[in-house]
Order: sequence, then C-alpha cells, then structure tokens
Amino acid sequence: MWNAVCTAAATQPFRELKQLGEFKSVTESPGDNNSASSKLISMSDAVVQIEDGHNLTFSGFAHSLAPIALVHEIIRQGKKELELTSMGECWAADLLSGAGCLKRVRLSNYMFEGFGRCMNFSRAVQDGVVQAEDYSHFGITSRFMAGALGLSYLPTKVMAGTDILNRITFDHDKYKISECPFTGESYVLVRAVHPDIAFIHASRADEQGNVQLFGSSSIIDEQARSAKKVIVTVEEIVDSEEIARLPELTVIPGFLVHAVVEAPFGAHPAGMYRYYNYDHKHVQEYWEKSRDPATFQEYLQEFVFSSKDHWDYLKKIGLRRLMALRADPLLGY
Repeated sequence: MWNAVCTAAATQPFRELKQLGEFKSVTESPGDNNSASSKLISMSDAVVQIEDGHNLTFSGFAHSLAPIALVHEIIRQGKKELELTSMGECWAADLLSGAGCLKRVRLSNYMFEGFGRCMNFSRAVQDGVVQAEDYSHFGITSRFMAGALGLSYLPTKVMAGTDILNRITFDHDKYKISECPFTGESYVLVRAVHPDIAFIHASRADEQGNVQLFGSSSIIDEQARSAKKVIVTVEEIVDSEEIARLPELTVIPGFLVHAVVEAPFGAHPAGMYRYYNYDHKHVQEYWEKSRDPATFQEYLQEFVFSSKDHWDYLKKIGLRRLMALRADPLLGY
C-alpha cells in the first residue's frame, strides 16, 4: 500500500486510506476476506489474545521497528500485570509503564536516544511499581537465541565479572556458572526464554504471513522464533508474488506467524526505514510530558484513549505531518 508513498512518484499519498477523515483499515472485517489461508486480522482482535500476566516481547530498538499502534491498543483494552522480556524496545516499556500495564521487566537498556531516560519506566521502577531484572544486550539476546534454537540454555562469557550477576530481582534461574568440559573455561549459562507472544512491526507481508523487512532487523529473528505465538503489524500488505520476487527480505516465514495486522505508520512516532522518519517533534512532546505523571496522563488521553483506533490516531497526527515524514526514496530515510 505504501509503495507510492515511499517513491519519488508519490503523487497519490494514502492511496488506500481514502480521505483523512475516513481512515479505515482494509482488515477491519477479516470475515469479508475470501482467502481461506489469510491471516489478516484487526488490531483489536490481535490484542484480545493477550491475557493479563502474559510474558510479551516487542520488536524495536530506539526509534525504529516499534509496534506502537499495537501498544496503544493494549492500553485501550486495559491489559494488566504484563511481563516484558526485551532488549531495547524503549517505546513499549515506557508507554506500558506509564499506563500502569506492566508488572515486571527483563531488559538490557531502555532510553530515548537523543532525548534521555525512559521517564515512565524509570519512575515505575524507582517507586517499586515495576520489577526490573538487568541483563546485558547479548545476555538477554542469548536467552532469545536459546529459545529460538530449541535449546534449554546457551553458554556465554558476557556479564561475567559484572554486578548484573550479583543482583537478582525475580529471575532466580537467571544464570548458572559452569566449566567447559573440553577446556575447563568458566562460562555463564543463560536459560532459554519463551514469551507468550512476540509482537513484531515490519515493512510488509502477504496475507499468508510471510513477513519482509527493509534495513536493520535488530533481534526480530530471535524474538519471533523463541515465542509461543507471533503477531506481526506491517506498513503494507502485498501479494505473494511480490514477496517471492525478493525472498532475501523475508525475515519471518508465514508458518511461524499466527496473525498479521495492516498498520500504515504503525511505528509512529518512531520511524521505519524506507517508509518514514521518526517524528522528532512528537517524540519531544511525548518525552516532555512523560516527565510528570499528570502531564503523561494528558498525553494518553489526547492520543490513545480519545482515539478509538489507530486510524483515528493517524487522523489526529494529520495528513500534512505524516506526509512530511516520508522517507527520501533514494536514501531510505
């Protein structure tokens, strides 16, 4: 859907979004789709599958690949006591913390690059509302990798000799120290993790759930393959022939994907390579309002609770602003 938006010949922006005042997803009524193998569902139906207390993981690192539209819907539906296992997806952690949806988090680092700390998340941890278990980037990624490979653990050398191993909050099986049977070297063993649902935001997919991504993938592969269920939001739905034309872009094959949601600008105010840049002005507004719980509730009311869905949210951001964020077709950003 967004090919025209992301090329120099983008003369018909929002081709299939119709008029700005009439934002409507082509997937709002999945029952109308005639394809028996279609995995397209609505955003609301995707989030309904989350149960309170579920262990979730979200794609995203800094201001890209974040499934923010889906996080908004989680907040609207009032999910509670969620557990987050993550590497660097600051947007999901901060939004869910500020909305009171999180109970505990495994993480390596959260920060709004170029702005500062994740204020909602930091405040929730400091106030004892959210429990946090620290890992290094590669430490938590190794837990995903073990799960993805079908192994019960992986040996690493990261985190050895650091206070990350000396402080345990709730992961009492966080690690084991073991000697290599071949060399006698000491290794840190980290246990596999299997989130209940992995929510991934990517570039495009077909109706059968074959997911493609332009640019850096962060740890999407490991997250998707370790999770019990995978739900993907994408910028556009394309036909299977287009997916087959560039198979090297496929990061998650359809047989791993439970459902797909079409969500143009689904990462806003973060960005997506080849589609749109992150919205610096909106991120600045978000971060400033997140510094105080009262003003952050105002933000949630304005952009999340008073928006009935993602299309209503995009309407509030405005067509002119969204078009100004379009990526340069030559540079991809």
